Amino acid sequence: MSADALVSITPRLTERLEKAVQTQRMPGLAVGIVLDQKLAWFHGFGFADVAAKRVPDEHTLFRIASITKTLTAGCILHLRDAGKLNLDDPLVRFLPEYKAVKPRAGSVEGVTLRRLMCHHAGIETEAPLPCWDALEFPRRDELLKSFPQMEVVIPQDSAFKYSNLAYGLLGEVVARISGQPYFDFLKSTLLAPLGMNSSVFELDAESRRKFAVGYLPSLYSDGWDPAPDIRLNAIGPCGQLHSSPHDLARWISLQFRTGEGTSVLCGQTLEEMHRPQFLEPDWSVGYCLGWRAVRSGNRVYHGHGGGIHGFASQISFSKMHRVGAICLTNVWPHPGVLPLTTEILDTLIDAIEAQPAPRPSAVEMPETYRPLLGTYVARPGVPLCVVWRQGELRFEKSAINDYLLHVPATLKAEPESGSLHFRVAKGRGAGERVHFDVERGGAVQFSLGGFVYRKLANI
Repeated sequence: MSADALVSITPRLTERLEKAVQTQRMPGLAVGIVLDQKLAWFHGFGFADVAAKRVPDEHTLFRIASITKTLTAGCILHLRDAGKLNLDDPLVRFLPEYKAVKPRAGSVEGVTLRRLMCHHAGIETEAPLPCWDALEFPRRDELLKSFPQMEVVIPQDSAFKYSNLAYGLLGEVVARISGQPYFDFLKSTLLAPLGMNSSVFELDAESRRKFAVGYLPSLYSDGWDPAPDIRLNAIGPCGQLHSSPHDLARWISLQFRTGEGTSVLCGQTLEEMHRPQFLEPDWSVGYCLGWRAVRSGNRVYHGHGGGIHGFASQISFSKMHRVGAICLTNVWPHPGVLPLTTEILDTLIDAIEAQPAPRPSAVEMPETYRPLLGTYVARPGVPLCVVWRQGELRFEKSAINDYLLHVPATLKAEPESGSLHFRVAKGRGAGERVHFDVERGGAVQFSLGGFVYRKLANI
């Protein structure tokens, strides 16, 4: 269904993106669409190198800037799963020198790994050293020596406060605990197992041939000026990575494996990574572990963007629909490519949802389930229906009233316990046992959540 929907939208999507490249003054734009476990569509617009008229392809490398943060968060969670740390550990447990930081608000001990990962630790955006204006960021020794000049500037958990410094510090934690340079650990634990083999921190001769030229928008003409190559040095874990649409599709595809095991990050950990730790008061944005969850109408998309001299980037995905979008452009400052990825996902999902639902194949109901079907009521008058739908035994709303205590829900058989033993697979009573008792006279009942449901004989 998703593939058919994608085919139906690509002509108008291509036209829309071509227009965006022209109206938003982008030298080039690389766009990928992920359907579950593959990069299902790619199109390069404009030029990765204006002078050479080289069109971007799915292996063209761009600086992805702060998308790097999502992978750094993955490294921290990998170490947590290995028992090397806890997310609520204070940073000073791993960086004792950080005790020298001044708590202007909040506390130094309140700067935890979890808060750093979701930008609620209350620390500064950057280290108190020359950086953006100097076109070079501090080296590791300079960063560590600057701790006495740093501050906790607002109380922990009081507000979202984006911090590149936070992820530089998390990268230092990764290096100290693993005993490896940050990028070596990232490569061995995430990039190589996922097949993200083109993604690098520093360009060598081979990767430079695949690298897009970054540009700055000319302030007083329609052209572009070459962008300087900014080295992030000690805070590289916040945004130094170079990657391609091909590789980023692998990272997005991993996010859809939350219901199954994976040798990279387990499904339960991925679910945790996507779970908002903090919400804006209007619930429009949730701050997760490395990811940001953003509402688009009634939909929620996870993603992250990035911007650094010469490059703007955004990846976004819908967990529910298992689709993702990648937009990489070789110009910055830029108004942002987040609206483009959101538009791509909205357009694709609209097309998916407009398709007729496939007719489910009939699955024969076990004969032992037949006596269970019907309407049940629990005191003091809580009803539900037990039905067989699409090969599953389910709880559904009854015609008696609209009160929904334990519905809807799906039951999963526990054959080892007997033919009438189940667990609630999903629904309010998820995980709880349901054992049907069928008496000789045909009376049927079961208990759930302290309620005893009895079958009505004549309904």
